[in-house]
Amino acid sequence: MPEQLKVGVIGAGNMGRNHIRNYYEMPETDLVAVADSNSEGEGQSLAEKHKAAFYIDYEQMLDEACPAAVSIAVPTYLHHEIASKTLGRGIHTLVEKPITHDETQAAELIEIARQKEAVLTVGHVERYNPVVLELKKMIDRGDLGDIISIISQRLGGFPQQQPESDVVVDLAIHDIDILSFLMSREPEIIGAHGTNTFHSSETDSAEILLRYGQASGFVQANWTTPIKIRQLTISGSKGYVTANYITQEITSFEHMAIQPQDNFANFVRQLGEPTKKTTSFEQDFQSEPLRRELGAFAMAAAGERPNYIVSPIEAVAALRTALQVAEHIKKARIKEIGNGS
Repeated sequence: MPEQLKVGVIGAGNMGRNHIRNYYEMPETDLVAVADSNSEGEGQSLAEKHKAAFYIDYEQMLDEACPAAVSIAVPTYLHHEIASKTLGRGIHTLVEKPITHDETQAAELIEIARQKEAVLTVGHVERYNPVVLELKKMIDRGDLGDIISIISQRLGGFPQQQPESDVVVDLAIHDIDILSFLMSREPEIIGAHGTNTFHSSETDSAEILLRYGQASGFVQANWTTPIKIRQLTISGSKGYVTANYITQEITSFEHMAIQPQDNFANFVRQLGEPTKKTTSFEQDFQSEPLRRELGAFAMAAAGERPNYIVSPIEAVAALRTALQVAEHIKKARIKEIGNGS
């Protein structure tokens, strides 16, 4: 068995605890340390449960535990500060999304990683979701023909902890990134609308219209819907597909072969009933998107070539679009207030 990669986790909150669990269970990694500045949190108990050293000071952790790679799962405003330290020491680094607070900070991290020849990747975990990967294959193979539109819904109740930003940068960035991944290009922002339904100061519900060449993309994200919905639908010239992230199912409807007809009635008639196919994916720990993401990161950190890993350039593109959308919504709301709406 190859030597295990020594890893640490900085931040033991909602996402950090899942990094801790996965690193502990993965055969290719050795979880050596956990750092969390909240002395009253669960960081120490999580570290003890997973047989790792615990530190309040992450720099002390880096000095004493000497991990070869780390996950940074702290509030976004701390990403640049901490990742600068880890990358500056040549430590391979995975930063939870979004990569940083702004593009300038992200560019600085990318440059440090380049100088130190350290892996830098970002936790856009949905890129590793089995249904998303299958949709990517379907689009690239041309199964759906020319893509007409993609609609992504990420709806659900308020997070357990106070969000550190609005719903666009905190939540919809997942879908912005996925649509760009599926379409293999950055979008043009056509329009966006957002509201403060329950949150007093930040946008908690947003609808975003994007354009990818001839195809349109629509993202609906909120913290207001009373049920959790994670769904993506794609319309193409050859068919229609819907993917449910929660049930891990893809249902596709394919047009029958379309042949030229002498009139429109015959054209419609030949379409007939579409063929329907449902594909289900295993829901076990091996297929967990985070497990796949961390496995790819560990391979890259060990000098191997994973099948796929999110580049910081891709993460910056998602951040750029999300920030532009958030600014668009903010300006529109200021205008509404100015008009007395």
